[in-house]
Amino acid sequence: MQAHTMQLRELFNQFEAALHDYGLGYSARLEVLKRASRILTEHEKLGLTELDHSIVCRILNDADERFYAGKLNEDSYHLIRRSIQRFITFIETGSVELANPMKGSRIKLEPTYQEIADRFLASGDFHWNTRNDMRWVACKYFNWLSENDYSDLAGVGASEIQRFMLACSKNMAPSSMHNIKLFMKKLYTFLYSKKLSESPYTALLSFPVNRTSKVYPALPMADVTRLLDSIDRKTGEGKRAYAVMALGAELGLRACDIIALKLGDIDWVSGELKVVQSKTNTAVVLPLTERVWESMQDYILNARPKSKEQHIFLRLNPPYKPLKAAITIGEVYRDCCTAAGLPSSKSFHTLRRSLATAMVTNGVDINDVAQVLGDTNMDSAKKYISLDSSNLKRCALPFDGIAPFGGDLCV
Repeated sequence: MQAHTMQLRELFNQFEAALHDYGLGYSARLEVLKRASRILTEHEKLGLTELDHSIVCRILNDADERFYAGKLNEDSYHLIRRSIQRFITFIETGSVELANPMKGSRIKLEPTYQEIADRFLASGDFHWNTRNDMRWVACKYFNWLSENDYSDLAGVGASEIQRFMLACSKNMAPSSMHNIKLFMKKLYTFLYSKKLSESPYTALLSFPVNRTSKVYPALPMADVTRLLDSIDRKTGEGKRAYAVMALGAELGLRACDIIALKLGDIDWVSGELKVVQSKTNTAVVLPLTERVWESMQDYILNARPKSKEQHIFLRLNPPYKPLKAAITIGEVYRDCCTAAGLPSSKSFHTLRRSLATAMVTNGVDINDVAQVLGDTNMDSAKKYISLDSSNLKRCALPFDGIAPFGGDLCV
């Protein structure tokens, strides 16, 4: 499909229909259309009816600047970029499916720097999320060097790295500066290994960056039980919801991993579920608990639409396609919360936190918790300790012997 053969508004209307046919739920479609509609709005302000890529770049650059200045949260930022990319993909190909989740940088580098950046990105088997961050930092740094009249890396050293980091710090949130530091360190390790830099500058790039880290609440296990018990398992919709909630509550699976599950991932004989986690790209084998076993079996045999699709969880209505967005799982969770009389929430990840917190509270070693959750970074699992309020109280120090006014002890 070519943009110049059809007016942009007509393309946008067809885009909406294509999202429906692709299998996105109602709420997910609204989210995508809301973000992508800015392309249409900006064109119509200028009286344009055909796609102008400079306008698209301006919208994406605006999102980049707002995000890295801390004015846009991460979820909104990625949703904006994905929605716009999906619309552009539809205009250019007629398909709403993104060919690759890895986003290319909008920064155009000089050929010398582009070659180095490409070699850096190809230097390891990185997860696509990590590769995106590596690409962003490398492109931002090399572009800064070009703007400061460095046509290559000759003469570039500690002083230039410090100036670049200082320039970034003026308009970036601490979390973004943490990423800048982390991937600059990776970049210079690579450059040094290829004899493109006289030093890896490890010490220079090892300064601490204090980041605020939210501790999200977990659902009490009594409420988790209440949520599961409230699901009507007599209907096909209820059977699917029960299986999904069981996977989250008893195995701690993320929504993105649940929608990716395929029939071949279940080993009924061994009673195991094999999952390659999309976030960490690590494979984990989890036991099928009694509840998970029964709920999955009930859904697959008695409620799952007859289809050649290999994905386990399908849409309720035709066309019976796999669930395409993790937000659909969030909507199922929200409906289950409402039915159970719990506060309405689309944060399905709460069930993962509840499982981890319950394990820590019951004395399960943090290493075992990390193994069950598939967390390769121990810090990701340690945050659940902070939710164990009952045991944390034992760590509190008494005030005995502390003077109330900073002077001598009161007698």
